[in-house]
Amino acid sequence: MCAAPAPPGSAHWWHEHGERLRRRRPHTDGLTLELVLAEALALVDAEGMDALTVRALATRLGTGSSTLYRHVASRDELLVLLVDAVLGEVRLPDPGLPGRARVEQLSGELRRVLRSHPHVVPALSGSPILGPNAMRASACGLDNLLAAGHPPDRARTAYLALLDYVLGSVAFDAATEPPGDRGEGRPAHERPGSDDVFAFGLRTFLDGLERG
Repeated sequence: MCAAPAPPGSAHWWHEHGERLRRRRPHTDGLTLELVLAEALALVDAEGMDALTVRALATRLGTGSSTLYRHVASRDELLVLLVDAVLGEVRLPDPGLPGRARVEQLSGELRRVLRSHPHVVPALSGSPILGPNAMRASACGLDNLLAAGHPPDRARTAYLALLDYVLGSVAFDAATEPPGDRGEGRPAHERPGSDDVFAFGLRTFLDGLERG
């Protein structure tokens, strides 16, 4: 019996995906995986995650579904690759900075990227995200907390808590802010802007973490 294919997003699937990329020859249709993912993200940004189907994406690319399946085997696979592509936009902090400054920078940078693609956020709250860009950001996040002086067990838990905080902040902002509004120009007596609220919460969390 043939083994069942690894589910998209699993560690084994990512390994197989890497092997496929190394063996892949250029397609004569002019499409690349990078172009497919860029158009998929543009579609999700404009119309939401429910609009992302292989047929809709193929139409956007001016091709047929059968052609698109040469690059991605299913919508689930497309979604896994899309999430990791978004995380690839995260700029890692300068490793020469103090640990706490790096924690603050990475948290803010992840928030910036996800606020640019809020429809992608629900896809990050499911099964473990194991793509290369996700693992790169995760390793950096743990290293930053270790550099800030936190022991490994606390650093791992703190990283997960910070990730929850960033995702929750982005989801709340997306649900409460009108399109194009980032809190600028509000009278002083109104609620603080979301950037100020996020910075306050992050500072409070890190202060408490340092106090143990």
